[in-house]
Amino acid sequence: MKKKLFKKVVASVSAAALGVAALAGCGSSSEQPAAKADSTASEASAQTGDENKIYRTLDEIKESGKVNIGVFSDKNPFGYVDENGAYQGYDVYFAERIGKDLGVEINYVSTEAASRVEYLETGKVDIVLANFTVTEERAQKVDFALPYMNVALGVVSHEDNVIEDLSQISADDQVIVISGTTAETYLEKNYPDIKLQKFDTYATAKTSFENGTGVAWANDNTEVIAYAIENHGYVVGIPSLGSQDTIAPAVSKGNSTLLDWLNNEIVSLGGENFFHADYEATLIDTYGKDYEETLVVEGGKVAGSTETAAAGTASDAAALDIVPGNGETIKIAASPVPHAEILAKAADILKDYGYNLDIVEFEDYVQPNLVVESGEFDANYMEHVPYLNSFNEEQGTHIVDAGDIHYEPFGIYPGKKKSLDEVADGDKIAIPNDTTNEARALLLLQDNGLLKLKDGADLKVTVNDIVENPYNIEFVELEAAQVARVVNEVSYVVLNGNYALEAGYSVGKDSIAYESSDSVAAKTYVNIIGVLDGNENSDKIKALVTVLRSADIKKFIEDTYDGAVIFFES
Repeated sequence: MKKKLFKKVVASVSAAALGVAALAGCGSSSEQPAAKADSTASEASAQTGDENKIYRTLDEIKESGKVNIGVFSDKNPFGYVDENGAYQGYDVYFAERIGKDLGVEINYVSTEAASRVEYLETGKVDIVLANFTVTEERAQKVDFALPYMNVALGVVSHEDNVIEDLSQISADDQVIVISGTTAETYLEKNYPDIKLQKFDTYATAKTSFENGTGVAWANDNTEVIAYAIENHGYVVGIPSLGSQDTIAPAVSKGNSTLLDWLNNEIVSLGGENFFHADYEATLIDTYGKDYEETLVVEGGKVAGSTETAAAGTASDAAALDIVPGNGETIKIAASPVPHAEILAKAADILKDYGYNLDIVEFEDYVQPNLVVESGEFDANYMEHVPYLNSFNEEQGTHIVDAGDIHYEPFGIYPGKKKSLDEVADGDKIAIPNDTTNEARALLLLQDNGLLKLKDGADLKVTVNDIVENPYNIEFVELEAAQVARVVNEVSYVVLNGNYALEAGYSVGKDSIAYESSDSVAAKTYVNIIGVLDGNENSDKIKALVTVLRSADIKKFIEDTYDGAVIFFES
């Protein structure tokens, strides 16, 4: 009985296989190489013993003599089939060079926007070159190489009803999008009340839009600009919507050998201005010379936002030595002011390099170290080295200094009294109660003649180390964040720079006295990026520190904080 059952199962499988073969034979020849790609990926899995591996490695692609590249077939001028049946466009021009440098033939696999991730997840293609915008969500499913083009979202509408702001779209209106695009994701997330009419292909979306079924069409701005140029009567009323993003090749998740080759290829091609040549061969007739520097990314390095590039100026970010990311997120814990504000400025620059900065604000100095120690966060920005060393010693943590960014001069601020000339016997002064910040406050009070500390006083002194207190000052020791809140209850408060800012104080205008910029204390207490020991040399942490040490951030600090925050000159 078992033998008969086994034969019956085999017969069923064989019949099913024949049926699949017959169906495949009915398809177009362009799909047959894609089927071969699936087979090759399966064979590679069997050879390596990795049943979960669906991709082909670089060596396997070279050995096969063919690379399967997913491209659009209907999106002129990026990927399309011409009147002779040949693939053309900006992405195809790049694909041809990839095939040449790999030394293999190219099998083009036509893809739609919604199929790009699926084709990589199933091994149907080795590489996707289909106007693929890098996003954090997609980067969780595929691996992006270095970028080769800038992009944002745009909205095109009819000249008789130009949509210049999404607020013009009424509850009864519909906006056309293509399924699987960043336009669909962005509008669903940020404008859930806008009705979307979704289409699987560019051609059907275009036809529907021209038939008037939607008041506007949202897509990559490169595509809507091209559409408006080529189709009379349509206007790009919103040329840039949301953040500035990049377009990059993508490979299956984990295909490191092919990813590394692509990254090296893009960097190498940058040396010959390949992507400028690509633009001039495929896009210049559509966009003209004016858009070239706006759109082209050469050698994987984004020079800045498209707005900056269009203006013909170079961002400071262009000169930064950063390994570009692939949509990775850097999660960082920060004090609200000034740390989170400085990070918000840095996030704009990091975005140009393929990193997303997730800033989470904390009101205390303890949790930011604990969440880094646990691995929940990549870094923190809220502390100086003496506090870090003290915390590690007391808590047994392993946080290290990844980079010095700024310092905040301690200041004495008025409470009930406006001048140190008014100090009297028994006055109360509020100071921070943690070890290093308390010492810093006491040293500043000593410098201004209000007390005297024991000889050799260091950064661990406390009120117990006061040897002379001529005014019999009563010290109110509080958690640093609470000091400013008792300003109406004490004669004076001594504040950290960030908490002074939060309380609305200006060091230059409001403090009675503060640490000079060349003081040992000010330079000792430089605020740092704290990371778990061993992570300080990762690409994303080095990118974060490089941006925070840049001229753009220095200027932002100088222009914003009126001396309350000082950029650290290493």
